[in-house]
Amino acid sequence: MNSKQVRVSTKAELAKELDKKTDEIIVEGDFSQTIAEIKKGQLNDTDMLGFAVGSGGTGMIMEYGISKLMDVFDPTAKEDKKIRKQIERLYTIKRLTQESFLLHLKQLDY
Repeated sequence: MNSKQVRVSTKAELAKELDKKTDEIIVEGDFSQTIAEIKKGQLNDTDMLGFAVGSGGTGMIMEYGISKLMDVFDPTAKEDKKIRKQIERLYTIKRLTQESFLLHLKQLDY
């Protein structure tokens, strides 16, 4: 299976490719700092599964509730929140260079 890979350097281009659920997105430029912040907080699938099993599922519910509560008080623009959520849910992040990141669609790994 051939995967589609595109390069983006603006927030508008990134949002467009996220909506299309492009297989791989190389993010360069201004938005790469935001990607770096998202990567710091992103857990891998093994860690997420361990958290879910270890808490008997209640941890996931609490995490969802806390996330929704934080969204209410977060002053970030609605579009930025949407982009962040899409990246966190759908993509794994790999640093390519100091100023570029590869977003790889998680479902391609299964």
